[in-house]
Amino acid sequence: MSSKFEVRRACHEDSAQLLALMAGTSQEGSIELNFERSPNYFYATEISTSDPDVWVMEDSASNELAAVFSIGKRWVYVNGVKELVRYGSDLRIHQDYQGGRTLYQLFKHYKDLMQSDWMQTVILEENDASINTVSSGRLNLPTYYPFGRIVTHSIDSSRSISSDLANQVRPATQSDVGIMQDFFNANAPLKQFYPHYDFSLIGSDHAYYRDIKFEDIFLLFKENRLAGMCGAWDQKKFKQTRFVSYKGVMKFLRVMNNIKTYFSGGILLPKPGQCGDYITLHSILLENNDSRLFLGLLSAIQQAYENRKYDAITFGLDEKDPLNASCKHLKGIRLYSQHFLASYGSNPVVDVINQPIFYPEVGRL
Repeated sequence: MSSKFEVRRACHEDSAQLLALMAGTSQEGSIELNFERSPNYFYATEISTSDPDVWVMEDSASNELAAVFSIGKRWVYVNGVKELVRYGSDLRIHQDYQGGRTLYQLFKHYKDLMQSDWMQTVILEENDASINTVSSGRLNLPTYYPFGRIVTHSIDSSRSISSDLANQVRPATQSDVGIMQDFFNANAPLKQFYPHYDFSLIGSDHAYYRDIKFEDIFLLFKENRLAGMCGAWDQKKFKQTRFVSYKGVMKFLRVMNNIKTYFSGGILLPKPGQCGDYITLHSILLENNDSRLFLGLLSAIQQAYENRKYDAITFGLDEKDPLNASCKHLKGIRLYSQHFLASYGSNPVVDVINQPIFYPEVGRL
């Protein structure tokens, strides 16, 4: 008997169904979020991974997509060396196909594709269903090895950030490519999983650099040398975060937060069903990983974007990163996620030990 399902590589003609599948599979938590990919599912996939590898499970009878997962690859630094590493994301299963047999077949194919590879993956800390699933050890899933905790900061873009270094920051131009690349090559390998960047490709039609602009990258100079850099990235044209609903006590806390914000500043939580309006930081690099330099960049970026109708400036850091000190007193919201290395083979964490701090580029998650 032929299988009811076909697991196959996704194609661009699947985009509309994939968008519908994403819309119907929100992330659990006190704030129910949906990470959307309008108008084309693959635009966001192409900035998450430089070598996309997306697979769908299709119901052979109805031609409906029952599930999707992405395990593409991207160049990141591991122990200071550039490696092509898988990133697992967008595992979504239609509510009508969440039985054990369906999942078993899906993850059997997942295992066949992964072979001896390992991957990074991130799960929101409040998404209990996903956390429980990956820790169960069932259904042909790989083993998920914890490797740190991510803090995603969303800070108030309308509130001034004080720093005496803001006047040492200026926007980049194309003529800065050389010094930016040299600074990057010297500093990015010092953090685990920092994605590799080729700044000469900014402004090209390369999908991995979609909508990144030189004028939105900020450079901090110290004694006439580049000492810090950070880009701002408006991704709303291809990635959206929808606040689907607020659950339990969070319904009340949202109202209280917004009243408080109205009088003393902070971030308004959107109405249920609305999307957040934020600018995402990328390529955060500081000489000696200096939090004071980072505060100078944040101050300059806030000044540049305070009148552009963004609600927040968003970025992610390893919970252990000293750069978190830069935003300890800034108004905003913190969201926590678990970071894993997953493998069907041996524990990859054993081999990733040279640098204790990793860098999560949240714009590429």
